[in-house]
Amino acid sequence: MTMKTLKTTAATAALALGVMSAAAQAESIRLATVDGEGDLLNNVYWTYTEVFNTVLSNATGGEYDLQVFPNSQLGDLESLLEQTARGSLQVVAGISAGHLQAYTNAAAVLELPYVFPDTATAREVMNGPFGDMLTDQIAEDSGVRIISYLPSAFRNFSTADKQIKTPEDMVGLKMRTQQIPIHVTMVEALGANPTPIAWSELYSALQTGVVDGQENAPYTMLMANLQEVQGYYTLDHHLINMPIIAMNDDYYQSLPEEVKAAVDQAADEAAFAMLGVIAAKESQDMKAIRDAGVEIYQPTPEEFQMFVDKVQGPVEEVLAGITGQELIDELKAAVAEVQAD
Repeated sequence: MTMKTLKTTAATAALALGVMSAAAQAESIRLATVDGEGDLLNNVYWTYTEVFNTVLSNATGGEYDLQVFPNSQLGDLESLLEQTARGSLQVVAGISAGHLQAYTNAAAVLELPYVFPDTATAREVMNGPFGDMLTDQIAEDSGVRIISYLPSAFRNFSTADKQIKTPEDMVGLKMRTQQIPIHVTMVEALGANPTPIAWSELYSALQTGVVDGQENAPYTMLMANLQEVQGYYTLDHHLINMPIIAMNDDYYQSLPEEVKAAVDQAADEAAFAMLGVIAAKESQDMKAIRDAGVEIYQPTPEEFQMFVDKVQGPVEEVLAGITGQELIDELKAAVAEVQAD
């Protein structure tokens, strides 16, 4: 080997060691979710994490990156939120306001039915002063800071054997709900029997008739293949599907200001990408549900108002006992302001 070759080899080795050293110094922010990986279209949280990691790494010059634990590797959503609250995990992806309600009553306000007329309004409200105020309140109460609200699509009722056009059609049906008091109250107000069932058990519960129906957004139905065990889907838009990405607040506050700014930027761009994928796929998702043999029904304005009239009064009464009427009024005012603009 010539002296020139030795020098070149030494230089290459030194460069490689330098790169390895820089990589070794990167601090990994650990994020966990129950959803899958590797498919940007069908596992939308993978879209979020891929964009987040790229933006964070670029903005910090490689000093920070994202380490993702998908597919429930670290536990179910309740466990992941608990780990994030106590600081053994930095970020949890895909929790709901209902999960946060175990730590702070303020989060329950996001479960108010029929408050958002469309996803665009919800996104503007949650990215505006109301969302900022709620984020600070939740962080103070729970120890976790919401870095992304993801108003993605509306939740609708589906059933195996009966088409729902009005609340009267729901009387006596066993409807799967999450174990969230507001959801239970809503289903009861519509005359159905709320039946809390774990997400992992929902497909088999629908398949075997343990429950008659459920409520979820189109892309969520497809993620769990619920279109295979449902015959009817009614677009009543009772609740907006708003997954939440939350970070341990003590960890967030410990970051240097420039890194906080990088996290905020990464969260904003990742949310934009994920919501863009969901919006772009919505018509395809509806087609996939229809092609599976599910009959989709769009209530008339009069029928829609029947749902609103049945639900809003009873639910708001229960919700006011949890959050206080003032917070409900602030949310309604924020929605009205966005609509007026």
